[in-house]
Amino acid sequence: MKKHLLVWSLTAALLAGAWLVSKATLDDDAPTSPFVTTARVGEQATTRNLAVTVHDVRLANRVTDAAGWSAEGTWLVVDLDAATVLTQESGLLSFTRLTIGERTFSATDRGSTFARQRLVTGVPRTGSLAFELPDDVVGGRATLSLAVGTAGGDVIADGVIELAIDLDGLPVEAEASLVESGWAD
Repeated sequence: MKKHLLVWSLTAALLAGAWLVSKATLDDDAPTSPFVTTARVGEQATTRNLAVTVHDVRLANRVTDAAGWSAEGTWLVVDLDAATVLTQESGLLSFTRLTIGERTFSATDRGSTFARQRLVTGVPRTGSLAFELPDDVVGGRATLSLAVGTAGGDVIADGVIELAIDLDGLPVEAEASLVESGWAD
């Protein structure tokens, strides 16, 4: 009887140890996963080769730019400054994603937006990213993800800046003007 109790106790201990090891083991994609830096509106967030300051996040029923382009719909507009930190070689702001639930949206390249903007090392540029959203996804929480890439479209996601956005807390404006892309003040 004591032998059976010892075997069962040892088995339970080994199973508990195996469970703890499985929880402590990294996922298979962990070696290639990016380092995530959390951003806040009004504060600079920095990764290895990207520095971003998000100034404002707005929802609007229409967007316009300085060149006269406009579009109706449901738009999330993000005003920001961005610069590379180490090198301009791979300095395109080409990874601009907005995730709402299980859905992911890319920043539009229509109008004069900041999407695919070439960044300069240590000298911030300013502009707006605009995301056109279907009416059924406005509400809840969203995550804005930003990273640099190459001219060929390859994303260098060793460092990603993420901003959490409460869509329910944003008032909906009738119209939002995109900040003209240029040098930051």
